[in-house]
Amino acid sequence: MEFSDLDFLNIESMNDVHDKLKSNDCTIALIKKLPKNNNDKNQVYFHHDTSALNSVYDMTFDEREASTSLTKRASNPGRLIPQAIFNEFYWLKRDGSREKVKECKAITYHQYPETRLSGFQTIHGNMPKAMSVEYTKSDALKPRYLVLGATDNGVAIAMMIVDPLDKFYSDFKTLKFFQGSKICKLLEIEHVSNNTEKLKNLLSQKIANQSLKGCRLLSSGETAPFTGTQVHGYTLEHALGIIPNSNHDGDILGIELKCFTRTKLSLITTEADGGLYHENFNNFMKKYGYLKGEEYRLTGLHRAYKINPKTELTLKIICFPVTKGLEEKDITRKIYDPSIPFSKQMNGMQVILEYSNGDIAASWSIEHLMNKWGAKHNEVVYVPAKVVENTIAEEKEEGFLKRVVFQDKVLWCFRSTVENLIKAIHDGIIYLDPAPKYNEMDASKNKRRTQWRLNNIYQASETLYEKTETIMLSNER
Repeated sequence: MEFSDLDFLNIESMNDVHDKLKSNDCTIALIKKLPKNNNDKNQVYFHHDTSALNSVYDMTFDEREASTSLTKRASNPGRLIPQAIFNEFYWLKRDGSREKVKECKAITYHQYPETRLSGFQTIHGNMPKAMSVEYTKSDALKPRYLVLGATDNGVAIAMMIVDPLDKFYSDFKTLKFFQGSKICKLLEIEHVSNNTEKLKNLLSQKIANQSLKGCRLLSSGETAPFTGTQVHGYTLEHALGIIPNSNHDGDILGIELKCFTRTKLSLITTEADGGLYHENFNNFMKKYGYLKGEEYRLTGLHRAYKINPKTELTLKIICFPVTKGLEEKDITRKIYDPSIPFSKQMNGMQVILEYSNGDIAASWSIEHLMNKWGAKHNEVVYVPAKVVENTIAEEKEEGFLKRVVFQDKVLWCFRSTVENLIKAIHDGIIYLDPAPKYNEMDASKNKRRTQWRLNNIYQASETLYEKTETIMLSNER
């Protein structure tokens, strides 16, 4: 049988795979030996935990058609089946080039639980011959391995390994399993991100131990004075040549920047995708808020499992955990338990604001949170700063009333998972600090503002991220 240029035959060892992926900027790869029935028509079971994949690959989650299985254990008829699309997925070719896949999906079946991959054809209609039904049903079938590499920014770069040599087999056996999987192995790739080093050098040159006038960079390229509460963030972006935006792909070089003046800071600002808040914001504000002048407001810290006396709302993490032998009728709502494997609790998982009578005022689905907290945010730099009054007369006359003083050190954080985020909410490290406004007479004054905060980023980073470093920028020059 004739193979395509997307099939890698006679790979000698895992070092060959390592080097090919390293040359494509991959920092990690997950590898599965494919059983006979894995092909482009049958979804490929790859891992039991979607959140683990989301921490490695850049994915966008939505929801698929309802599950109707009555025979599989813990299936929940009528519930939607979540799926994620890899935002960038490529097959690596033998000549070292890449061919982009149309739409590879990771489909989650919480009732098992497992995540299966589907959609392997490229934009040109190609795919590895070894993934075809024709090949898997032929007498020529040889051992196959699906290798799924990932770059720092979560780009998926796949290799199809067919009939490798003995050294590859022995190398594969020595690899450790990835995050509790029994089929998916982890290949760590020696790699120092050029973007990481570039940003270290930029920060060292542009802000370290410097006092800069408070400003922002306009889309025209001009510098404008700025005196608002976010002056430190805008001034940092100006120094690095970043036009202000809310792009979730990272602020610069694919790396997220967070400038702060206090260790208590806002981590994410994602709106609810369920509950009355999502269904009817006006009614939510009138029901749960308080009237101040002409505006309804809702404020106050909401920590997990502690009722807020002002709003009578309690922040909770709920789920519908799956256990072996559990029948459909017995799947009930439970409170998230960090001692139970996360993948067994993702079925219907939500962070909710619940009223004292049991009504759900607002909710955040796990899929919604994974879209906000995924591979694109796996490298974050926290930059401390201090805002002071500007005493330089010439600058003050031009409207630059503030100056921003930057330190020599920054906090550099690597790799997180939505499980880390959920645990931090559960433990009260991250809490909800909302500040929405609703004006019945003037819609222009309405404001949705959902802030997830923490009190000390230096302490919280140990929970949120797998690796943290304090970088002295002066050492990077």
